[in-house]
Amino acid sequence: MHLMVVGLSHKTAPIELREKLFFSEQQLPTILANLKDSTAISECAILSTCNRTEVYICASDPGADTSIKTFLSRIGGFSNEELTPKLYVYRSYKAAAHLFRVASGVDSMVIGEQQILGQVKTAYATASKHGASGPVLNTLFQQAITVGKRARTETEIARGAFSIGSVAVQLARSIFEELSERTVLVIGAGKMAELTITHLVSCGVKSVLVANRTHEKAEHLASEFNGQAVRFDNLLTALMKADIIITSTGAPEPIISRNLVLSVMRARRGRPIFFIDIAVPRDIEQTVGLIDNVFAYNIDDLQKVVEVGEVARRAEIAKVEALIAEQVDEFMRWFRMRDVVPIIADLQKKYEEICDGEMKKLRRKLEHLSEDEWNAIVAAARSILRKVMHQPLTFIKQCAESEDSSDRLSFLRELFGIQVDELKADEKIDGS
Repeated sequence: MHLMVVGLSHKTAPIELREKLFFSEQQLPTILANLKDSTAISECAILSTCNRTEVYICASDPGADTSIKTFLSRIGGFSNEELTPKLYVYRSYKAAAHLFRVASGVDSMVIGEQQILGQVKTAYATASKHGASGPVLNTLFQQAITVGKRARTETEIARGAFSIGSVAVQLARSIFEELSERTVLVIGAGKMAELTITHLVSCGVKSVLVANRTHEKAEHLASEFNGQAVRFDNLLTALMKADIIITSTGAPEPIISRNLVLSVMRARRGRPIFFIDIAVPRDIEQTVGLIDNVFAYNIDDLQKVVEVGEVARRAEIAKVEALIAEQVDEFMRWFRMRDVVPIIADLQKKYEEICDGEMKKLRRKLEHLSEDEWNAIVAAARSILRKVMHQPLTFIKQCAESEDSSDRLSFLRELFGIQVDELKADEKIDGS
């Protein structure tokens, strides 16, 4: 069985590409089911955030990454030639290490960010709930969550770490300096919007407007911060009033168009307005930033702000990497033994059955021997069998430690005529 991840992130692909491969929670069950329809894929899970989309699979075909690339290209409307250079593929040890690094926050745009650990938990819960994950990915994600927690409690990787929302606020302060007299409009009522408002209020903001398509959610969120809920139908009026607009919706298309902002700016008589779009796909049309006195930033623009504050946290990466290596080693021992244990058990059973069969034939020819004499012969035969099998069993265990263990074990199964089904393997590991 082969473990691998195919994905892209803020390190390999611009937002224009990432937003076309962003999968909402509502889309994931169907996409996971479609992936599982592939006969080569036994388990799958998808981590899709504003900064990355990654498909984790456990497959019998070592070339299953090709079908995942084609799958992503088709969904995103790309040709394979366009998308493949932006994708990374990690296998076995590197695949596990990658997820552990993601969960620990060392692969994030904001080093040590807290939010990614929750997103890993959500990806695991979704795959598990819909029957897409199995013993391998369940164990992998559970250990990823464990190492993510350890990284934040046993190192300083998260100390002073900003969320994307807090970075957005920091950027707003660089424009307006003083936020207390500004009116801020947050569009969207999800977790990111809540975190952003929390940072705004902590920076002294007193006037907060919250707009959301589901007005009850806007009311609920606004009430927590003494803000005011705005009906989505009245968004134009709210835009005329606000100085800072932070968008964080799950809309598949932009909700802030160039024409809408042109209307707003005429009403504002040119008074500057500042947009920060932290949604993926983006909420604001790209050309909005070209309008006079309109300052528009998207999530990739926040990277420059992030780099300023992460020097100290980067010093903690080496400690986190040590934790990750320890946890990956533990996972890989389990993963490789999952293949080895049933092979050893079946090989022992096969040769013991051969030995027993031959001993029965011999017993019929040596009926004159006493029980003590016969037991001595049986003990000698068993001893010879153990010595003969010692070297092959040692070699099988060594194969499990190698990078190409799957290929080697596959060869051994063929050599010794052993067929191992996955359920049987899992039962033996669980019972071992």
